[in-house]
Amino acid sequence: MVARGRQRVCGCLFVAVTVSMAGYNQPGGKRQKVREVRPGDNVDYFQGIDKIEYNNMSSPSDVSSYRFYNSTERVHSRAMEDWLKFSVSLTEFRNNGSDNHRPPHTHPWNDGSKTLENYKRCIRALFEFCQKLGVKYWTALDSDLLHCEWWDDPKQWDDIVEYVQELSQRYHVKLLWLAPDLHSHARYAYGAFTSNEAFTFAQAAAQIKKCLEISQRLNAECFLLWPCREGYDNTFQTDVSREIKLFAKLLKLTAEYKDRLNYRCQLLIMPYYNCQLKKYAHNFGWQPHGWREGEVLNRYMWDVTSCLYLLKNFNLDRYYKVCSPPGHHMCMAMVYNMLGGVRLSNAIDHYDSKSFTLMMKGIIDQGTAPPSGICLNLRGRRSGDARDLLTLHVKYIDAAAKGLRFAASIIAEQTFSKHLQQRYITYHSGFGSRLVSSDVTMEECEDFCKKTQNQTSEPSRSEHMDLFFQRYLDTSDRI
Repeated sequence: MVARGRQRVCGCLFVAVTVSMAGYNQPGGKRQKVREVRPGDNVDYFQGIDKIEYNNMSSPSDVSSYRFYNSTERVHSRAMEDWLKFSVSLTEFRNNGSDNHRPPHTHPWNDGSKTLENYKRCIRALFEFCQKLGVKYWTALDSDLLHCEWWDDPKQWDDIVEYVQELSQRYHVKLLWLAPDLHSHARYAYGAFTSNEAFTFAQAAAQIKKCLEISQRLNAECFLLWPCREGYDNTFQTDVSREIKLFAKLLKLTAEYKDRLNYRCQLLIMPYYNCQLKKYAHNFGWQPHGWREGEVLNRYMWDVTSCLYLLKNFNLDRYYKVCSPPGHHMCMAMVYNMLGGVRLSNAIDHYDSKSFTLMMKGIIDQGTAPPSGICLNLRGRRSGDARDLLTLHVKYIDAAAKGLRFAASIIAEQTFSKHLQQRYITYHSGFGSRLVSSDVTMEECEDFCKKTQNQTSEPSRSEHMDLFFQRYLDTSDRI
């Protein structure tokens, strides 16, 4: 009996020792990872705010639902969320509405410090924000993830990457594109791609390299470059030809390194669009050179045309596609099959149903959404809170969804396509078809001109179609 009791005690001691030893690394064994409690994990930054759902019967006073955006509804043979590939900008989400004259407002997730904990709180709050909106993608600059002082610290990057991967699995929100911040740091005051200092160029290249590696680890679908400080003030102190060649050189190095990483993503480039500057200049009579951002007057990529020419001239158009705002720039990018994404900012009027409809018609005509979809670069009001920021995104998402519904209806009825076909009918047969499909000499043009010199042009009916389009948009019962 005593022996049996000793055996039981020894057995208990053996189990206790075994359990206690399990907490230590065993030779040849794998230590079980215990999930660390992250900063802000137990904080509800949007307390009292429900997820935004589709309700087309909601009252006008109900701003907590979508009237037009229904992610799973099929429009023109695709789900809405496929046409409207929305993403939320972490850059604008972190922004507190600050400027040079007044202090910013604060959000509960951002205390304004440069600590790692604060960066994590902002990222975690963004994921919760996307979940509330029903948006599946987000975008960021590398400086939104980590303070520049820790930029070359692998341990800090590993910590952030691990944290983002954990949040992505939890919230099912994916990184759409990451971009290196090549404009905020003082070293880039005179450009990054086109700096007159070789060490600044090398610093920009190293930052792009690191950002590409982080982007690959986070499985981002695209990689964006925004050369907003590349340009010059005066030709007497600038070797413009040299700078443009340096610009193209770094773009090529980026594409080549992406291929060496075997990283399958779409490279994007975003020309410098200062829509807000043009808006204020028009309204208040200011001259563009009198109120401009930064020190650069003549930018190498002011618009889509200059961007496309640079890419084409240096044979880089096979690597990059262009991000643009709605309107003419987007139209030109689509004409050359170079549209990489659409950028919606506060400068775009969400009341302008015509612009949103034409934007979505262009996307439908392409057959699919561009690689980076529609980026919501929306900055909240200084006086707004978290709910106000959410409502801001709701109204732009709904405006784009309304435009999609109008565009699909217009395409289905074929009224405007028939008008367009009729307007260019002279190119469908005879001499006009030869102009399009084969070579025609100047002499043949002269002969045809003599034969048709008494022929008059058909009226364009531009005013008729413009009013018809506007009244089409006014009748919301069509969608």
